[in-house]
Amino acid sequence: MGLGTCAILLACTTVAVAQDVPSAATSETQHDMSAMSDAGAEHDHPARPVDPELPIPSLTHLVFPDAMDGYNVQILTKNFRFTPASINRDVVANEGHAHIYINGIKIARVYGTWFHLPSALFSDGVSAVTVTLNANDHSTWAMPDGQLIASTVPVIRR
Repeated sequence: MGLGTCAILLACTTVAVAQDVPSAATSETQHDMSAMSDAGAEHDHPARPVDPELPIPSLTHLVFPDAMDGYNVQILTKNFRFTPASINRDVVANEGHAHIYINGIKIARVYGTWFHLPSALFSDGVSAVTVTLNANDHSTWAMPDGQLIASTVPVIRR
Protein backbone atom coordinates (compact mmCIF):
# COMPACT_ATOMS: atom_id res chain seq x y z
CA MET A 1 0.00 0.00 0.00
CA GLY A 2 1.45 3.35 -0.97
CA LEU A 3 1.79 6.20 1.45
CA GLY A 4 -0.78 8.20 -0.47
CA THR A 5 -3.51 5.69 0.41
CA CYS A 6 -3.23 5.68 4.17
CA ALA A 7 -3.46 8.19 6.94
CA ILE A 8 -2.09 7.90 10.41
CA LEU A 9 -2.36 9.72 13.68
CA LEU A 10 1.07 10.06 15.25
CA ALA A 11 0.83 10.81 18.80
CA CYS A 12 0.20 9.45 22.03
CA THR A 13 -0.93 9.17 25.45
CA THR A 14 -0.41 9.12 29.01
CA VAL A 15 1.03 7.29 31.87
CA ALA A 16 -1.08 4.34 32.83
CA VAL A 17 -4.18 5.02 30.80
CA ALA A 18 -4.86 3.80 27.31
CA GLN A 19 -6.91 5.85 24.90
CA ASP A 20 -10.20 4.65 23.51
CA VAL A 21 -10.29 4.77 19.72
CA PRO A 22 -13.92 4.88 18.63
CA SER A 23 -13.15 7.12 15.66
CA ALA A 24 -10.38 9.17 14.17
CA ALA A 25 -11.98 12.33 15.48
CA THR A 26 -12.11 11.26 19.13
CA SER A 27 -8.68 10.01 20.10
CA GLU A 28 -8.56 11.66 23.51
CA THR A 29 -11.14 9.52 25.35
CA GLN A 30 -9.55 7.40 28.08
CA HIS A 31 -10.45 3.88 29.20
CA ASP A 32 -9.19 1.05 31.36
CA MET A 33 -7.18 -1.61 29.53
CA SER A 34 -9.48 -4.28 31.03
CA ALA A 35 -11.80 -3.45 28.13
CA MET A 36 -9.40 -5.47 25.98
CA SER A 37 -10.48 -8.58 27.91
CA ASP A 38 -14.14 -7.68 27.56
CA ALA A 39 -13.69 -7.65 23.79
CA GLY A 40 -12.23 -11.17 23.76
CA ALA A 41 -8.64 -9.96 23.53
CA GLU A 42 -5.65 -11.97 24.58
CA HIS A 43 -4.42 -9.57 27.25
CA ASP A 44 -4.02 -12.05 30.09
CA HIS A 45 -0.96 -10.96 32.04
CA PRO A 46 -1.59 -9.88 35.64
CA ALA A 47 -0.96 -6.32 36.72
CA ARG A 48 2.17 -5.63 38.81
CA PRO A 49 1.92 -2.28 40.60
CA VAL A 50 5.09 -0.20 40.65
CA ASP A 51 6.55 0.42 44.09
CA PRO A 52 5.22 3.90 45.00
CA GLU A 53 8.61 4.69 46.57
CA LEU A 54 10.25 4.48 43.12
CA PRO A 55 9.91 6.76 40.09
CA ILE A 56 6.81 5.73 38.15
CA PRO A 57 7.54 4.64 34.55
CA SER A 58 5.80 6.56 31.80
CA LEU A 59 5.07 5.43 28.27
CA THR A 60 4.02 6.90 24.98
CA HIS A 61 4.54 5.73 21.42
CA LEU A 62 4.45 7.01 17.86
CA VAL A 63 3.40 5.11 14.75
CA PHE A 64 4.92 6.01 11.36
CA PRO A 65 4.03 4.63 7.92
CA ASP A 66 6.88 2.51 6.54
CA ALA A 67 7.84 3.27 2.92
CA MET A 68 8.02 -0.45 2.09
CA ASP A 69 5.12 -1.91 4.08
CA GLY A 70 3.14 -1.39 7.25
CA TYR A 71 4.13 0.83 10.13
CA ASN A 72 7.08 1.47 12.42
CA VAL A 73 6.38 1.95 16.11
CA GLN A 74 8.68 4.07 18.27
CA ILE A 75 8.30 3.42 22.00
CA LEU A 76 9.24 6.29 24.30
CA THR A 77 9.64 5.63 28.02
CA LYS A 78 10.87 7.36 31.16
CA ASN A 79 11.95 5.60 34.35
CA PHE A 80 11.97 2.25 32.52
CA ARG A 81 14.78 0.13 31.10
CA PHE A 82 14.46 -2.55 28.42
CA THR A 83 16.28 -5.69 29.62
CA PRO A 84 15.86 -8.40 26.96
CA ALA A 85 18.55 -10.64 28.50
CA SER A 86 16.46 -10.86 31.69
CA ILE A 87 13.26 -12.22 30.13
CA ASN A 88 11.67 -14.97 32.29
CA ARG A 89 14.01 -14.16 35.18
CA ASP A 90 13.37 -12.43 38.49
CA VAL A 91 11.37 -9.23 38.37
CA VAL A 92 13.41 -6.05 38.80
CA ALA A 93 11.56 -2.79 39.44
CA ASN A 94 11.05 -0.59 36.37
CA GLU A 95 12.72 -3.07 33.99
CA GLY A 96 11.51 -5.53 31.39
CA HIS A 97 10.09 -5.39 27.89
CA ALA A 98 6.93 -4.25 26.10
CA HIS A 99 3.99 -6.03 24.54
CA ILE A 100 2.31 -4.66 21.44
CA TYR A 101 -1.36 -5.18 20.57
CA ILE A 102 -3.56 -4.33 17.60
CA ASN A 103 -7.22 -3.97 18.52
CA GLY A 104 -6.58 -5.81 21.79
CA ILE A 105 -4.86 -8.82 20.22
CA LYS A 106 -1.27 -9.38 21.34
CA ILE A 107 1.07 -9.23 18.33
CA ALA A 108 4.53 -9.49 19.88
CA ARG A 109 6.98 -8.91 22.69
CA VAL A 110 9.18 -5.90 22.10
CA TYR A 111 12.71 -5.74 23.50
CA GLY A 112 13.69 -2.23 22.45
CA THR A 113 12.36 1.12 21.35
CA TRP A 114 11.43 0.30 17.72
CA PHE A 115 9.18 -2.36 16.19
CA HIS A 116 7.80 -2.97 12.67
CA LEU A 117 4.17 -3.95 12.10
CA PRO A 118 3.39 -5.41 8.65
CA SER A 119 0.34 -3.97 6.88
CA ALA A 120 -1.22 -7.47 6.77
CA LEU A 121 -2.01 -7.05 10.49
CA PHE A 122 -4.34 -4.11 9.78
CA SER A 123 -7.85 -3.91 8.36
CA ASP A 124 -9.13 -0.86 6.53
CA GLY A 125 -10.43 1.78 8.91
CA VAL A 126 -9.27 2.64 12.42
CA SER A 127 -7.11 0.23 14.40
CA ALA A 128 -5.85 0.74 17.94
CA VAL A 129 -2.12 0.05 18.43
CA THR A 130 -1.46 -0.42 22.14
CA VAL A 131 1.86 -0.84 23.92
CA THR A 132 2.21 -2.03 27.52
CA LEU A 133 5.29 -2.12 29.73
CA ASN A 134 5.94 -5.59 31.13
CA ALA A 135 8.16 -7.05 33.82
CA ASN A 136 10.58 -9.93 33.21
CA ASP A 137 7.81 -12.39 34.19
CA HIS A 138 5.46 -10.78 31.60
CA SER A 139 3.18 -9.19 34.19
CA THR A 140 2.09 -5.72 33.10
CA TRP A 141 3.54 -2.81 35.05
CA ALA A 142 0.79 -0.75 36.64
CA MET A 143 0.40 2.41 38.66
CA PRO A 144 0.19 1.92 42.44
CA ASP A 145 -3.63 2.16 42.07
CA GLY A 146 -3.63 -0.76 39.60
CA GLN A 147 -4.15 1.07 36.29
CA LEU A 148 -1.93 -0.47 33.63
CA ILE A 149 0.95 1.54 32.22
CA ALA A 150 -0.05 1.57 28.57
CA SER A 151 -0.34 3.78 25.52
CA THR A 152 -2.76 3.51 22.60
CA VAL A 153 -2.53 5.27 19.24
CA PRO A 154 -5.19 5.08 16.52
CA VAL A 155 -3.97 4.14 13.04
CA ILE A 156 -6.21 4.88 10.07
CA ARG A 157 -5.80 2.70 7.00
CA ARG A 158 -7.83 3.38 3.87
